Amino acid sequence: MVHSSVTNQLRTCRTILSSTSGKRTFRQFRAMGCCRWYMVVGLGLGKVGTGLIFLFAWRDIFDILVTEEKSLLPGSMLYKEWRRPTERPRWQFYVYNWSNAQAILEHQASSASFQEIGPYEYEEVAEVVDVKYHQANGTLSYRKRTFFRPSGPHSTTTKGTESEEIISVNFVALVASHLGHSMDYSVQRELSFMLHNFRQTVAVTRTIGQLLFTGYREPMIEPLRKLVCPTKRRSMVCQDERLAYFRTFNVTRRASEVYSLDVGLKDRSKYGTVRSWDAAAVPTAHGEFHPCDGFADLTGEFFPSRIKRDQAIVIVLPELCRRLTLEFDREQLVAGIMGFRYAVRLVRSFRSEQMSESSMRSCPDTSIRLGRYGILNTNDCNGFPLYESDQAHVSSNESTSFSSDSDLLYYVLEPTTGTVLESNIGLTYYTFLRPNEHIALFQSIPELRIPLFRFNRYYRLSELKAAKLRQLLHLLDVGHQIALAGCVAGLTIILLAVVYACWKAQRPSKTNNDQYRIIGMPLSAGGCEHNLLK
Repeated sequence: MVHSSVTNQLRTCRTILSSTSGKRTFRQFRAMGCCRWYMVVGLGLGKVGTGLIFLFAWRDIFDILVTEEKSLLPGSMLYKEWRRPTERPRWQFYVYNWSNAQAILEHQASSASFQEIGPYEYEEVAEVVDVKYHQANGTLSYRKRTFFRPSGPHSTTTKGTESEEIISVNFVALVASHLGHSMDYSVQRELSFMLHNFRQTVAVTRTIGQLLFTGYREPMIEPLRKLVCPTKRRSMVCQDERLAYFRTFNVTRRASEVYSLDVGLKDRSKYGTVRSWDAAAVPTAHGEFHPCDGFADLTGEFFPSRIKRDQAIVIVLPELCRRLTLEFDREQLVAGIMGFRYAVRLVRSFRSEQMSESSMRSCPDTSIRLGRYGILNTNDCNGFPLYESDQAHVSSNESTSFSSDSDLLYYVLEPTTGTVLESNIGLTYYTFLRPNEHIALFQSIPELRIPLFRFNRYYRLSELKAAKLRQLLHLLDVGHQIALAGCVAGLTIILLAVVYACWKAQRPSKTNNDQYRIIGMPLSAGGCEHNLLK
């Protein structure tokens, strides 16, 4: 009996002791569970924070990637492409045949008739020479050489245009009369005698190749140069014995003046800005542009990244002696890439009063004017009687099929990277035939507007480069999507953890508490120890 009672007491004491250690174990388990929930919630918060950081910083990270892709530093891929471009703009030339020239000059017809001939297709081949990198200011100095290579069935090769003759105004005689307007009476009479001696006529018959590129030798140019050059600084007529609209491109292939290209090393917003070598350090406002000024603008080849549609873009085309303003028109899809289409607004570089004799004489010999290489004769840059036409002023006698200005003059730019997706520049040039009472050849002629030629310069990004650009832009979208996915995943983890914790707290507990109620006895641990000692 004594032995059984002692055994029962021992069992009771062990049960009570095991219950006490079980409470301690349950508390430890609950503490470990709380730590795990904190870790899960922390993981979710970490994912959300990382996603938010990348969401807001991915734009800057992507811009750094774009800067690397657009790098023009020597040795980069774009630098090699810039030196020897493989993507070449296409040109289409049209010339005008003056079909009733004799009748008009003899006052036998009331209106002039002009027939448009073309297109003559070429591709523009450019190469950059004499390149020097200036690390101090992050610029490239260079010269550019451009010529045209026939690419279409009506290419103006020498053999192909020998029989293609048209009647046009005698530009040599017209230049002499134009320059004579601002000269003394004695000089004008000398010009009149010179035109008579060299048997000059108002209208001449020339081949299309001569008018566009090769030019033609005119014996009168040499004495005209001796008479004009000492008193008037007309660089074009004073440096070449031939006259042609694009003489300085195909025949001589001489390089341009020295330009300076900003590669955006110090300021990304200046990327692509080209400055003529003698341009002022602080360029004047565009409305105050003078004949002797250089330029410091974009040239339509490179544009900075992150283009804003509400800001107009001003560019300069040195070869064409033109300053253009690009104004946002609409969005347009090109090769699967959404771009901003900018309509081109022509900006005259100079006002008429700026082309006065006193203004042109004030230009130093070393000054660089727009158009020093490019179209041979342009009124804005050299004071010659060749003018660029607005489509609204095209004569009804000119047999053309012009579209609207927005179709002829536009740029399509990818706004994120500033890549030119597509562009088209269409310009028409004409001259004025005016009577001159001091020059016999022009005394009795009618006043007439004569169209000379027009061209379209079309450029489109190649499919290979378009595919690379699509991949680059896709990377921008993927980065944003991954950042958003990280934020959503982190919020999901936190939400699931909170829901599971609430469900766990409301679930009824089936642990050792029930055993405590069954085994509970009024004995104390101290009493057990006392009985055991007995």
